[in-house]
Amino acid sequence: MLGTQGLRLEDPGTLGGSALASWTPLVALLAAFAVVVLGLIVRGRTNPSWGGLRVLSRAPDSLTRLTGVPGWAAVAIGTSLFGLLVAGQGFYSDVAWHIALGRDDELFTAPHASILLGLVLILAGAVLGTLTATLDQVPDTLRLGGLRVPRSLLPLWALSLGAVSGFPIDELWHQAYGVDVTMWSPTHMLMILGATFTGLAVWLVLADSGVAPTTSRWGRGLHVLCAWLTLQGLVAPLGEFSFGVPQFRLLFAPVLVCLAGGLALTAMRVVLGPGWTLGIASVSFLLMGGGGDSGPVETRHVGTFIASAAAVELIALLIGIDRRLRFAVASGVAVGTVGLAGEWWWNQDAFQPWTSSLLPEVVVLGIVVSVAAAVVGARYVEAIAPRDDQSEAVSGRLVAAAAAVCVVTILALLPRGTGEVTADIRYESAGAGRVLVEATLNPPDAADGAHWFQISAWQGGGLDLADMEPTGRLGTYRSEGSVPVDGHWKTLLRLHRDGEMMALPLFLPADPTIGATEITPTDRTLAFAGERRYLLRETHDGNAWLSPLVHGFLVVTCSLWALAFVVAVRSLGSGRSSPVLPQERLRG
Repeated sequence: MLGTQGLRLEDPGTLGGSALASWTPLVALLAAFAVVVLGLIVRGRTNPSWGGLRVLSRAPDSLTRLTGVPGWAAVAIGTSLFGLLVAGQGFYSDVAWHIALGRDDELFTAPHASILLGLVLILAGAVLGTLTATLDQVPDTLRLGGLRVPRSLLPLWALSLGAVSGFPIDELWHQAYGVDVTMWSPTHMLMILGATFTGLAVWLVLADSGVAPTTSRWGRGLHVLCAWLTLQGLVAPLGEFSFGVPQFRLLFAPVLVCLAGGLALTAMRVVLGPGWTLGIASVSFLLMGGGGDSGPVETRHVGTFIASAAAVELIALLIGIDRRLRFAVASGVAVGTVGLAGEWWWNQDAFQPWTSSLLPEVVVLGIVVSVAAAVVGARYVEAIAPRDDQSEAVSGRLVAAAAAVCVVTILALLPRGTGEVTADIRYESAGAGRVLVEATLNPPDAADGAHWFQISAWQGGGLDLADMEPTGRLGTYRSEGSVPVDGHWKTLLRLHRDGEMMALPLFLPADPTIGATEITPTDRTLAFAGERRYLLRETHDGNAWLSPLVHGFLVVTCSLWALAFVVAVRSLGSGRSSPVLPQERLRG
């Protein structure tokens, strides 16, 4: 039995005293940032070439003398990474809010404000980097009017503009279709993916600055930080699995873990050298602790990456990294086999455990996606750690095909069907508003080989999960523990098999705001329906034109992100970008 997780409120509809409603984390982060910026300004020197804006040159100058990173890159990296921290804190708080409490009635809650401000700060990193490069007259840049835009900043510009645009579009979406309590709506994905790829984008800016891991301790530390953020960013979309309320197929969890491992770990090993990939994965796992109950809702991270990192390190030891395509393919195979096995072991205790029902599809998809992602990573890393003249480049066509494989695999897993299944439901009181549930399925084998057959109770002040266990009678299952059926709880019986995801309600409270009546825990026979009907109870059909427009905007935005990365990577990989300040200035 996975018991009630975290936050408990007398009335979840009121947020007084809830950690989720607190502005303290955001205020503390902004105060710390202000102190750091003030310290940099005081310590810095003015640059006379900036004319009337010379006072603004103090912070970039201070950062350059402290870290050895050119001012334009330093301000872009520092501001964007701080923005990523603020947005990440808000994002995980917001997911916890919706799981524990349901919808929010105000736009500018503390988590929403953190998300928006964080995304704006990522955009500010691109803006400040461009302005500093312009005032420093950085060579070998794109010229847009009087502005000088380093090519490595293009992905950061594209990602941040797309992510920031997601916030107002999200409000229009909610007004049109209701407050959907899901991570993977198109407007949410604009913001999530914009932040997801920020680590990759910032790593390019660091490479363009001419600072290598071997340059200094600061250089090594910044490269390690970018590598870690790249890995963590790529698994951010798995948040619903980490919190225990996934609304898409379980196959997404191993497939996205393999994708992240293939790309990030391959790049790490090439850039950072022996031992660092395994070290980062191990320290990251210790820091994340596999999750925790320190927040309002317990989390359990889906990927450890330790087995994958060890396998990639071994591949590098056996065959070397000079022939990067060969190294990428071998690393991808290792991630999709040895790495997947390690993650499989870890996820036996997940909220929704990985079971043999995923076989053999998960192995095939895991290998395919991890190899494809590693090939993309091998081309991406050429912008950070250039090849020697005798090494063969990874062809653009091959990279495009590998990227297409990743995208097509993800899109192929999106559809969710509904099977023809009914259940005869019987309740047994367990006291204090809780019940044990027995379900007899028709057909009796409907849950055989299911990815999960589970009761989920959420939005009543926490999360309560109970797996359905066979009783020995044909087609009859019983909950492994009691579940809540009163107050604000929404309690569903969920069945996920292959591409079908369906549910039936055990208890749903009355909700006059959306005109919904209470569904009481009464013995009866019910048919399973598409689970979105109950998980997204607050949504409605709305108008017919906004949804295709928003989905189209998401596709166009993602395409522009990809184009920005292609331009930046090709520019850096071809050697057209160079360190933007002479070493004499760097030594300050």
